[in-house]
Amino acid sequence: MPIGRTGTRMECKEVRAMETAGLAEGLRLEIEPGWLKGKADGDIESPETYEVSVQVEKLDPAAREAVLAYLEEDPQALYRLLAGEGAPWLDELAPSPLRGELAAEARCTCGRAACAHAAALLAAAARRLAAEPLQQLTLLGLPREALLAGVFDAWAKAAPPPAGGSAAESAARAKEKGPSGPSPGEWVAEAAAEGRLHRPGPQLSELAVQLSPPPPADQLGPAGDWTGLLPGVRGASKALALIARGAAKQADQKRRSLEPPSP
Repeated sequence: MPIGRTGTRMECKEVRAMETAGLAEGLRLEIEPGWLKGKADGDIESPETYEVSVQVEKLDPAAREAVLAYLEEDPQALYRLLAGEGAPWLDELAPSPLRGELAAEARCTCGRAACAHAAALLAAAARRLAAEPLQQLTLLGLPREALLAGVFDAWAKAAPPPAGGSAAESAARAKEKGPSGPSPGEWVAEAAAEGRLHRPGPQLSELAVQLSPPPPADQLGPAGDWTGLLPGVRGASKALALIARGAAKQADQKRRSLEPPSP
């Protein structure tokens, strides 16, 4: 008989595990600082949608500063975190707050304590945190916006002041002018998250290039003596001069097309 009872208990555990896995697959999970929330649809017999939530402990100030300090010193770790890649350092500085006893602390509209919906919530959350390390920091009270603000603020303070004056004076001048768009830190954060750091920034349109007319065509020729690069080729100097004049002509046509029309 003991063997039979043991077998029955094992079968019940397997059934509960299968039910939890099924609920976790269909559960709509939301991760907020300090909270896990989820909605799970019922079955045919009970089609009601159940809402389950559990509160988790957030990072204390010391642990929060340790995470920011680590990312300040390792920009590549910040990039990998934003890109959704692995972050093994989280296990030491900001380990996952998920633990088994959280199921008993969860609140569910089904009214049962430590219900299958709570277990499904924790199972779905564990998969999400493993796949998206940035969500783990969000759950621990350090969402993406606060994380980037802390890191970029530290980088800005560590940067030397511009030649025109101190950092405080520059900040005061910028404050007087008022906001004219996203700050450099916000732009870099957004660009890093969207994978477009290689593209020029919004200030590119403010650049001005002065184009001057080329010298007369009969004065154009190759810069320096290039004939040494083409030994044994007759007419190399004339050919190079012809190429230079053609390029200058095309450049002058382009310059004229860029000039604003005269009033």
